[in-house]
Amino acid sequence: MDDAAHDAGSGMTLHEEPERSVVEAWGEIDLAVRHSAGPMCQVVADRGLPVVIDASRITFIDSTGMSILVRLARDGEARGYPVELRNAPWMLKELLTITGVDQLLPFADDEGEDAPTGSA
Repeated sequence: MDDAAHDAGSGMTLHEEPERSVVEAWGEIDLAVRHSAGPMCQVVADRGLPVVIDASRITFIDSTGMSILVRLARDGEARGYPVELRNAPWMLKELLTITGVDQLLPFADDEGEDAPTGSA
């Protein structure tokens, strides 16, 4: 996707790596971001590769932003590829846990980048 999107204060962009899709999110993930996220979500689903969502730079998320994360996770579940949320700020982890979305979208941090997620 277009690197010019990085100039915006908020957004999501896709980095298409050979063996995975990396979705980078930054700023306020809300209705304004959702409009441009739809086509990106479709490209992610069409690729059918494991997905890593880099959430380290998210400063705010509302219900429309959460719906983007849920769509990415549900697409992965339906099509058989894993989706993982990396480096989420505490407020996002808390919100996902309270709403139960953490059951659909597992958390990870960069320290275990190549390690499987979940409990032993």
